Amino acid sequence: MERKSKAMAALACMALLALIGAGCARCTMVHAGQQEQAGQEQSESPEAATDEAKGSLEELLGSKWTSRDGKSAMSIVNGAFVERCGSNEEITYWTPEKTSADEGGFSESIWVSDSLTETQSPSIIRVDIADDGSLAATCDSFKLATSYVIDAPESAELSITGNVGYLASLANVDQAKIAECLQAHAGAKCPYAKAASWDGEIFIDANAERISSTFTLDDPNGTIVTVIIDGKTGRISAM
Repeated sequence: MERKSKAMAALACMALLALIGAGCARCTMVHAGQQEQAGQEQSESPEAATDEAKGSLEELLGSKWTSRDGKSAMSIVNGAFVERCGSNEEITYWTPEKTSADEGGFSESIWVSDSLTETQSPSIIRVDIADDGSLAATCDSFKLATSYVIDAPESAELSITGNVGYLASLANVDQAKIAECLQAHAGAKCPYAKAASWDGEIFIDANAERISSTFTLDDPNGTIVTVIIDGKTGRISAM
């Protein structure tokens, strides 16, 4: 009887150890699964952050805008839209929430109020990019106009990067003339561009006796400008 009791006790201990081992294994599997899921979430977050960084109100802080009818002006400052029409001034306070960018611009969910002490309500501002690189902002929280167009920047000398001297030497023209052509084209077609980068490729049309090459502007559209040099007359044009 005593031997039987000892045997039963031994079997009970073995069963208990097996149960504990199974529990530990299960905890280890669950913990590993949670770590794997957390790792996946962390690996996805940089991409989401990159998408949201493509366009936002923060990038437009300090910018000045004019309504389409020219009657009202607006400034985007940190946390507020300041609209003016003559002596009338309206201020809308905003707090950013989430930005969604696309090829045409971006939409940003914001919380707005008429004062710093009022409860904010949800709103959305939409900013679209035009072909010339200008921006148009529309928001149902604007008070003096439904939409505004960003003011053109003051004219400034276009910065040109790349070994443009090689292009000028090959085409037998003055490098400064290429810069003047790009400056005039950007001022007329892409006034928001501040720099032009030579793409480094040269195309020769032997039959037409002309050389062409491309430059990429730093405007919001990344406009590509083709410079054409007439081998007969030395005339330089851009398109």
